[in-house]
Amino acid sequence: MVLALLGSSAALGLWLGIQYLRRVRSKPLLIGLHLILGGASMEGTVMLRGTLADGGGSLAGVVSAVTLGNAVAVLLFTAMLSGLLTPLIAQHSPRKITSVALATHAAVGALGFLLFIAWAL
Repeated sequence: MVLALLGSSAALGLWLGIQYLRRVRSKPLLIGLHLILGGASMEGTVMLRGTLADGGGSLAGVVSAVTLGNAVAVLLFTAMLSGLLTPLIAQHSPRKITSVALATHAAVGALGFLLFIAWAL
């Protein structure tokens, strides 16, 4: 379920990024849906991190699962925070700075998504 939410958020984010590069104004509804999907997947990741840490297995396996889960949670939180700050940066900055902020958001989000897949496997 969390993978579906996170994948949907990533796919929608990719679509919004392509629209940004085409200089097409994004619909606020799609941006809001991206935010909701990202927040729900981040919440699911934190809840899943707790259940995987409580599972049986070797101590090394539990420690590595918790460490990787923490990294995923931090990356998703950073992506969400940078995504929320990007419109504030865009109001008072030229397009080049806005593009860097958006690229940072996309890169951190993509890294969090890929690390989540590795962690879930």
